[in-house]
Amino acid sequence: MRRVIDLGLTLCVWCWALGQAQAGPWLFTADEKKSKFDIEVTLDLGLVKESDDDFTRVKGTIIAELEPDEDPETIRITHVDAQPTKSKLQLKYSFGPFGILGKANFTMTDFRIMLEPEDAGEAAELDEDGNFNQIENVPSMTGLVKYDLDTVAVKRKGEMDLSDPEEMPEDAPEPEPFDVEGQLIWDGDVPVLTFDFDIEQELKSDEFKGITVEVSAEGTIVARGERLVIEQPVLTIAPIDGGGLWLSWEPGDYVLEAATEATFAEPEIIELDEGQAEYVATPSGDQPQRFYRLHSR
Repeated sequence: MRRVIDLGLTLCVWCWALGQAQAGPWLFTADEKKSKFDIEVTLDLGLVKESDDDFTRVKGTIIAELEPDEDPETIRITHVDAQPTKSKLQLKYSFGPFGILGKANFTMTDFRIMLEPEDAGEAAELDEDGNFNQIENVPSMTGLVKYDLDTVAVKRKGEMDLSDPEEMPEDAPEPEPFDVEGQLIWDGDVPVLTFDFDIEQELKSDEFKGITVEVSAEGTIVARGERLVIEQPVLTIAPIDGGGLWLSWEPGDYVLEAATEATFAEPEIIELDEGQAEYVATPSGDQPQRFYRLHSR
């Protein structure tokens, strides 16, 4: 929707809803019957190492930006929150013949594989069958790990919160980027997203000195989408003396932009103070025509 107000020197305000019918963010919910992953944790004592794994179905949500009207069509997965349907993931280890070098037990609760927008890769192109590969995504793993280590290298019992940065040393290795290889198809007007992932991360903690702990999660997520409705701010416009305009809106985390062309090819960002909910636009001789738009950050 466009609204243009012309007062003396042309001062214009343009308000509209961005996007087309299917463009924009979509919220996908994992199908717990079809989504799954296998988590494997390897403990390396130096002379010997052992691995154990646990299998689980997956629940959770994904947010993806779809651009079906672009040529070529694109998708960008911006958020992932994948959780096991099991309340606990349990792993057991025995080192050396008959466990003569020790044993260990790990229990993971509230485990999550996360992807945040700032860590997501660039938008990926879809081929004619809806296949895509979004690369360079940096994941994070959260949850509570309870451990009982009774080995020749370490004898310790405790717990570690993977989401607490204070429990991770400064030299902890960064998570390895992973690729999201998948397919987007439409079931009528409902998008169905399927993708595979293979994530590896080394856990480093002062508690594990003498042991290298490597975590890998490999699986598939199948999810159906629904349009994620983001309420756009309402911009109220009123003329003031001197040929200017008074712009106002409900307080929120917004960006106000101005431009000399309605395309906003080179927008100027108007800095707003925290809590600011109004702005006075005055006519300018060197820029008789100005367009304004307000949108969420």
